[in-house]
Amino acid sequence: MPRATSNSAANLERLVIRISSHMAVLKLNIIDPAWRPTLRFGIVLFLTALVPVYIWQGIKVYRTRFETLLEVLSVAGCGWQMFFRMYFYLFQQDRCRQIVQEVRDQRTVYGADRNPRMEKLFRAGTKRMLLAYRVIHLMYGTSYFFQLGPLIMPDPHKCNLPLALQLPFLPPDRNMVYYCINYAHHLLLNTIGVFILLPMDGVLIVALLNICTRIAALQLLLEELDAKLGTVQWQQTAHLDAELNRIIELHIDTKRFARVIYETYQMHFFSMFSVLCFVICMCMNVVARDPRSTLIPFGLASTGQLFVICMLGNVLYIVSDRLKDSVYGIRWYRCTVSQQKRLMFLLANAQPEIVMGAVFIPVTMTSFVTIIRAAYSYFTILY
Repeated sequence: MPRATSNSAANLERLVIRISSHMAVLKLNIIDPAWRPTLRFGIVLFLTALVPVYIWQGIKVYRTRFETLLEVLSVAGCGWQMFFRMYFYLFQQDRCRQIVQEVRDQRTVYGADRNPRMEKLFRAGTKRMLLAYRVIHLMYGTSYFFQLGPLIMPDPHKCNLPLALQLPFLPPDRNMVYYCINYAHHLLLNTIGVFILLPMDGVLIVALLNICTRIAALQLLLEELDAKLGTVQWQQTAHLDAELNRIIELHIDTKRFARVIYETYQMHFFSMFSVLCFVICMCMNVVARDPRSTLIPFGLASTGQLFVICMLGNVLYIVSDRLKDSVYGIRWYRCTVSQQKRLMFLLANAQPEIVMGAVFIPVTMTSFVTIIRAAYSYFTILY
């Protein structure tokens, strides 16, 4: 068992190191308490602050061609998401470190080092975190294939560049040097976007899956308490007070952690939902006019990002919904009156499901289906 415990802790630390290394690419490793702004961070911040300038320049250059202008607006949506969510690194450093540290401490808090079943549960949870982070890493990494657009499907209307954006005073159609500079600039913007959003969404995914694991751990503790209730005489359970109190305290701590995630990412969810809805609609508009558009992979990537976030939010909703059944399912009628009262409070606090919200809309698959259905209706009207 010590070897399994060591492997579980090592996998979790490996995940944190991977997120830190992706943050370190742009010198944004805010997980490190000793992190301080550097020159590279200043350059990244400057380029991110120029996003509105790039958008305005693209609108001016491509305003005469409607399809290309819609592509500019689609790219602008992702640029605005990167621009607005940059405050995660500027103003939410302490929250990020708190979330990562609490994920690291989860095994110790729930006693996984003393309970083989609990250790197995957290080991499986850590594997799910690693898998989810690899999937989102792959999803963001595929955005680099978009840079091959000029080779696969050149578009002279945007000077055969991957994106419908141009640097001011450096028109790419003037000479090859300006074209190469603009192409390199698109590659740089893609890299900045990936390594700004990947660790940020990675911390979010890890946190959501961690809450699910904590709820599963509470269910395991309730099962163990129920097994002990079945072996003692009726209402002779005063010696189980400590275990019941611990379950209640851990449930309170889980809800507190979920509230921290909600407060940290609420505006991020709102930004993602509003921007990605806009991007999907713009992509639908372009595809309705030109089914061979290079914007199709861009729209699929945006839909994929929205799907992953909504799916994890829905998983959390389902897992938290099961907790109240676990509370009621134990042999509460064998407990003392005092313990029954505490179980009533626990059941009442487990009734409202843990739901992440994007200000006006819950982050669930219901919201995702509603958005896709609206986008499809919009596409049908256009087509």
